[in-house]
Amino acid sequence: MILRSLLRAVVFVLITFFLWWGVASLILPFVDALVASALSLGVAVLVSTGVMMRLYEMRPFHHVGLFANHAGAVHLGVGVALGGGSSLLIVGVQWICGWARLERVPNPESWMTTLSFGLVVLVVGAVGEELLFRGYAFQHLIRAFGPGASILSTSLLFGWAHTQNPAFTRVSMINTAMFGAVFGYAYWRTRDLWLPLGMHWAWNFSLAVIGANVSGLKIKLLGISVVSTGPALWSGGDYGPEASLLATLALVAVAAFLGRVRLDRQLHGILAVPEGESV
Repeated sequence: MILRSLLRAVVFVLITFFLWWGVASLILPFVDALVASALSLGVAVLVSTGVMMRLYEMRPFHHVGLFANHAGAVHLGVGVALGGGSSLLIVGVQWICGWARLERVPNPESWMTTLSFGLVVLVVGAVGEELLFRGYAFQHLIRAFGPGASILSTSLLFGWAHTQNPAFTRVSMINTAMFGAVFGYAYWRTRDLWLPLGMHWAWNFSLAVIGANVSGLKIKLLGISVVSTGPALWSGGDYGPEASLLATLALVAVAAFLGRVRLDRQLHGILAVPEGESV
């Protein structure tokens, strides 16, 4: 069982990275490198997940954790509220304390197109990262080694994967790894990807809308920008709120909330809950 799950996880990763490189090479001449990376990852991991689910699991794609049911809708809503609410609360505290200020910037002439395109890229990026880090391979790691070791190892990889981002700091790496741990735990609690996906996307999108840096990247969607003015430990500096101690505290609070709130578990999928098991 352990060897089989490991082999399937390795095959999934190899297919994903091969497709990621191939798709990125095709579209890079036409779009920005950041956009090309996000879109190509999304396409690659969707295809590789579909192949693995059909070829090895003999199950429909949505059994990887994207169930279209009431529980999934609730989890998505909770995730969006947690991700968007915590990010905006952090920026609000920074603004009140004088660690950040809001500035007006030229609004794109085609702001609706810019906002829509940014929305699509951030959705695809979040879906790609969640399927890569909390999807097929992650779920087989849980089958092989249990949730603790799997969440720890993938969260460390998640943090390491962001170390090449602009303005990277030690705090940003720690916090990003904590994000990965919270997202992994959210999957484990629900056995679906809607809760971590909602948190991931809403965090990124809400920061992008108000003009704050997202993982060191400035994504200008509207005519407003958040500028760091305080100590980097509390403002996050040029990396953005993710590199602040406020984000650390928020992640601890979100993890504690997820540990106490009642969340339904999906009854099907790679990590199905047997009939009669308590939630």
